[in-house]
This record gives sequence, C-alpha cells and structure tokens, in this order.
Amino acid sequence: MWLRVVDRPGAREFAVLSAVEAFSRAIIAGVIPLEAHALLVEAQTISLVYAGVGIVAFATSFMVPLLLLGVRRKWIFSFGTLCMVAAPLLMLLSEVVPFVTALQIRSLAVVSVNIALNLYILDYIRRKDFVASEPLRLAFLGISWFIGPAFGIFLYSEVGLLPVCLVSAGFALAALAYFWYLRIVESPTVAPATRRAPMPWNNIRRYLSQPRLRLAWIIPFGRSTFWTTFFVYPALYIVQQGGDEAIIAVMLSAGQGLLFFAPLVGRIGRRHGIRRIIIGAAVLSGVTSIVAGLLQPSPLVTAALFVFAAIGAAALDALGNIPFLRAVHHYERSEMTSVFRTYIEASQLLPAAAYAAVLTVAPLSSVFVVLGVVLLVSAWYARYLPKSL
Repeated sequence: MWLRVVDRPGAREFAVLSAVEAFSRAIIAGVIPLEAHALLVEAQTISLVYAGVGIVAFATSFMVPLLLLGVRRKWIFSFGTLCMVAAPLLMLLSEVVPFVTALQIRSLAVVSVNIALNLYILDYIRRKDFVASEPLRLAFLGISWFIGPAFGIFLYSEVGLLPVCLVSAGFALAALAYFWYLRIVESPTVAPATRRAPMPWNNIRRYLSQPRLRLAWIIPFGRSTFWTTFFVYPALYIVQQGGDEAIIAVMLSAGQGLLFFAPLVGRIGRRHGIRRIIIGAAVLSGVTSIVAGLLQPSPLVTAALFVFAAIGAAALDALGNIPFLRAVHHYERSEMTSVFRTYIEASQLLPAAAYAAVLTVAPLSSVFVVLGVVLLVSAWYARYLPKSL
C-alpha cells in the first residue's frame, strides 16, 4: 500500500494531511493581493474588505463548535475542503462581488478545517509530544507554503488566473480524497470524535480568568498578525512602487520557506527553554517591520526586510503555541482550545480594521509600523512567561 496505515496516528499523519490541504491555499495566497489591487485598487478599501471578512470568520469560529454537537468532525472537515474548491472558482469571475464572496468562503473553509483538524490532534497526540509534533507539522506545511505562493504567481503572470484557481481547487479535492481514504481503511487518524464539542461562549470567562492562558493568546496573536499582514500589504506596497511580481513571489516563498527550520527551533527550545527565543523572535520581527515602515525603501529592499522579519515569525510559529499547550489543564483542553484559537480570526479582523483607520491619514508603509508595534507588545508580554518553560 502506498499509504502507510498505523495503529495509532502520529505527527506525520497529521502533517501530511495538513500539507496537502495547505497547498490549496498557498498557491492562491500570493495571487489574492494582486487581484485585490486590480479589482479594489485602494489599500484602504482592501483593508475594509478584510475587516468584514474577519468579522464573519470570527463569528463562524464560535458557530462551528455548536455544529459539532450534532455533526461529526469528518463532515465539518469535508465542508471546509469543499469551500476551498468553491472559493477559487468564484475568483475566476474577476468581479468585485464574487471576489469578496470568495474571500469569505475561503475564510470559512479555514475555520472549519482548522477546528476539526485541531480537535483530532488534541485527541490523538500526547501532551508531552507537542513540542516535537508541532515543529514537524510546520516543516511539512513549509513545503506547501514555500512552493505554493511562487508557483501561483508564476502561473498567474505567465498564463493567467485560470490555472491557479484550478490547481487550488484540485489540491482541495486531493486533501478531501486523502482524508476519506484514511477513513475508508479505518485509520484512527480520522476516527469519529469521542469528546463533546466545546461551547466557546460558555468558556470565555473561564479562559480569561487564567493569566497564563491570557498570555498564551497574546503571543500567537502577534505572530498571526504578522502573517496576515505579510501576505497582503508588502505585496500591495511593492506593486504601488512599481515592483515586479517576481519580487513578491520570491518574498512570499522565501518567508514561508523558513518554516523548514521549525524542527531545529523546536530542538533549541527543548534544550534551552522557549521564553527567550519567543521574546527575541517577536522583537526581531517587530523592529524589522518598523524599519520597513519608516524607511519606505525600494520594492527589493522591502521584500528583503520582510523575509528577514519572517525569521522571527517562523520561530514563533514553531514555539508560539507551546505556552498554551503547557498551561491548559488536561480536563478542559478541548473547551479552552476553541477559545484559544480565536487568535486566528482576531488577527484577521483587528489589524485590518486598524490599518483601514491608519490609511485614512497615512501612507501604506504606515501599516508596517503598526504591525511592528503589535509584535513588540507581544514580546513585552512574553516576559511574563515562566523562566522554566
């Protein structure tokens, strides 16, 4: 058999599933800001659109756990991947309303797939294995995010939007097929859920009452803010400054390719502790982003600065979730996880709204300064992580 069936799912099984699904999003990620610039033109309008998408995504993140009370995880995951098929096909219409609808459907897909997959991981990966399993999964994701954006922009510039959207939809279907193939052979990787789905709004107060969980939310929020900004605003700035699409392609792929080093960062964290690494990584990304905003450099220098800033963001990817995984009580992991992961939708909504406000009075490069401040605040709060972590 070309697929390895295991008695107990491990990090590799989840990593492969995550990587196939991620490639569907990665190949179109670099094309989205280019299409947004062509259709919406103004950076402020684009920010408002992203803020609207973030609001719906944030609300959806609280609805999916409710659906899980009556719908099995396999259907939520399947629904998410089918949304990933629909979104790029809508983009083919190359009109404003279908484009915005595609962004919303894509956001809904990410919420559905992410929640279902994370709950599977919580069920089947042991707590003591998270420090090794998460960097490994990120390394697999790095393959998708290293190849996908550059390949997508290359197809877009050479052939057009059609092949990019078709490949994106094709990989979404491949992820769905891989998911169901594992289920058919009764791999427990995608076994039915054995735990009651969490109800986030009943657990927010409990989450906020625990200082270490509040801190664990702030750190990945800063990291996720970097990536949501990285995929949109540097590309818009480069286009506005007359830069070539090839610069954007190299920047996106090089920045995401740094995820290959996640296992190395994980090993360093296990040996020396993660507190200082998290603080240093957030400061590196924050200061570099502010420099890019204040200097307003050429397109090539802007791309280089953001690749350098991505070094810190990749380190945060490898270690940023560990404070939560270590702090959460085993008997409420599922409930607290649904609250914790709202940092993803919040990092789409809050920065986009802030950027839209800033862009009314300042140039596009000011967005990079705001991003840097968010990361430095994240680093400041990371000082309160236990030294033994």
